[in-house]
Amino acid sequence: MNSRTARKSNRGRIRGLATLRALAAVGVLLYHAFPNVIKGGYFGVITFFVISGYLSAAGLKKQIPEGKFDFLSYYKKRFLRIYPGLVIMMLSSIGVLAVIDFYRLANTPQEFLSVLLGYNNYWQIKMNASYFTNLTNTSPFTHLWYIAILIQFEVVWPLLAAAYMKIRENYGTGFALLAVLILTFVSFFVLPVRMLMEAEPNFTSLYYGTLSRVFSLLAGVMLGLMHAEGLHMTFLRFREESVPRILFAVYILITLVLYIFASGTYGWVYAAGMQMYTILTVVMIEVLVLNRRALHFMTDDKLSSFIAEYSYGIYLWQYPVLFLSGIAGLADKWYAFPVQLAMIIILSVWMQKFLKPLTRGRKKAAVRQVSTAVQRV
Repeated sequence: MNSRTARKSNRGRIRGLATLRALAAVGVLLYHAFPNVIKGGYFGVITFFVISGYLSAAGLKKQIPEGKFDFLSYYKKRFLRIYPGLVIMMLSSIGVLAVIDFYRLANTPQEFLSVLLGYNNYWQIKMNASYFTNLTNTSPFTHLWYIAILIQFEVVWPLLAAAYMKIRENYGTGFALLAVLILTFVSFFVLPVRMLMEAEPNFTSLYYGTLSRVFSLLAGVMLGLMHAEGLHMTFLRFREESVPRILFAVYILITLVLYIFASGTYGWVYAAGMQMYTILTVVMIEVLVLNRRALHFMTDDKLSSFIAEYSYGIYLWQYPVLFLSGIAGLADKWYAFPVQLAMIIILSVWMQKFLKPLTRGRKKAAVRQVSTAVQRV
């Protein structure tokens, strides 16, 4: 790829994010499939949060000079991105569950409502629905706590973006960025302080709580705003191409170690682990942005790009497929995971193709710009 083609390609997406997204998707999937082996695969969700915050903020690049945020277009775009696939997955799962194990639908109306209204994480805390129990003892929608926090972020983010632009207009870019930095810095301590203040930590509450996850979102937002303003951590740009390659390899290694060993019932995960991995991911995104040439052959390969493109569908379908096939007796078979994986991929691809006219179709240019970045990354 020559420099002109590379520049053109980077207008639509940021090279390397597909690889991070794929790594996160694989970690979460393997955690759900093999929770006793891939004990820390849930760390992939942290990457999703950082990238979500980053893309939302970086997408302000063209709106910042205008000094206003297009609320209607943003909410419309995010609604079409999140809800159609979510509703299809839930209704399909409920239909199957009604046939094979009807009694498990007892709490489904309340759970369904909590997902649609974006408070499922708190509903699960109330129900004491631990994320670290066996699949067969939970719900096919246990993983949707993440979607709830994502919905909450998408509702609040435009307000934060508008506030940022107003502060920027009245007090300057530096003051606006400082305000976001202070907010991000304060959010860093929420989870560790909660963990250390509880004599007997409630891991369900710590894991699902929105405030526990705010730092990962805001850290991504902070980096995205810097890039939207044309600012970078230039000390992470290296002349020697081997340096960013080593850093990327180390990041992958640390991620894999966490995936294998970082059980969600370990106190250090909440006292420091999640926050430090958030910082590591932010740094890695900056390294990817500043060292594209050095890392081009290590990132965004065909497999990673495929997984990243369908990552939302893969996330939505994996838990119901694993849960329902387990109830149906498939989990004990030697061929269980290959069949489950095939089903997850088929359903994810089908859903995205089916919804493509709705989610990518004929929209205004402002909506399509952000949509393209999210879909490709």
